[in-house]
Amino acid sequence: MRDPYLYPDVDVLINKKDIKDSEALNKLEEDVVPLRMIRLRKEGLNIKSVFDIQKIHSFLFSSIFDWAGEFRKITMYKKEPILNGCSVDYTPFDYIEKETNNLENKFKGIVWQSLSNKEKINNVCSIVQELWQIHCFREGNTRSVALFLYFLLKTIGVHINIEFLGKNAKYFRNALVLASLYSASKPEYLFGIIADCTTIKNLSTNRYETINGYHVDKYSYQNHTAEKIKTIKDIKE
Repeated sequence: MRDPYLYPDVDVLINKKDIKDSEALNKLEEDVVPLRMIRLRKEGLNIKSVFDIQKIHSFLFSSIFDWAGEFRKITMYKKEPILNGCSVDYTPFDYIEKETNNLENKFKGIVWQSLSNKEKINNVCSIVQELWQIHCFREGNTRSVALFLYFLLKTIGVHINIEFLGKNAKYFRNALVLASLYSASKPEYLFGIIADCTTIKNLSTNRYETINGYHVDKYSYQNHTAEKIKTIKDIKE
C-alpha cells in the first residue's frame, strides 16, 4: 500500500510548500520548527491533558503540513540503529484514540501535589514514554513529546533545563526507544536524563555520549515507513 502521506511520484511528505526534495523539506523543518518551539516556550502552555500533545504538534507544524495536530491514519515502522534495524512497536493507527484515552485516564489519576520530586519525575517518564510509543503523528513525534515533557514538568512545578535536553537530543530519543520494549524495557536511561535535566547544576554531556553500549553519534535520522519491518515483538515471538 502506498503511504497516503507521500507524493505519488516521490517519497517525500506532501507539504504546503509543495517541496518534492527530501533535503529541501528537511531544511524547511530545520528553519521553521525550532523557531516555533522557542515561540511556544515564550507563550507558555499549562498541560491539562495528554491530548495537549495535539496542540503542540499543530503549533509546530501547521505551516508545513495540512495534517498537523491530527492523529495519523496509517500504521508506521522505523528502523532503529540501536535495535539493529528493528522498529519499536508503535500503536496501530486505529488504536491511537483508545490508547491515548487510556493514558489520559492514567494522567488524570495522578495527584501531583502529593508526590515528591522523584515520584513526579517517575510518573512523568512513564507518561512521556507511553505517549511517545503511541506515536500520534505521521512525523514530528519526538519534538512534540520533548515540548510536552517541558511543559508538563513546568505545570507540576519542576524545573527543567530544556537546553541541556536539546544538546543531548540523540540520547533522549534513544532512551525513549529503550524504554519502549515491553518486558525488555530499560527505562533507567530515560529517567536518568530527565532527572538530570531537572537539576540546576552545570552538567557534563560526556555521560550521554553512549547509551546501552551504543554511541549516539552513530544515530542518523531514519524515515518512518508504512512498510512492515521486523519489530522487537516479532523477534521475541
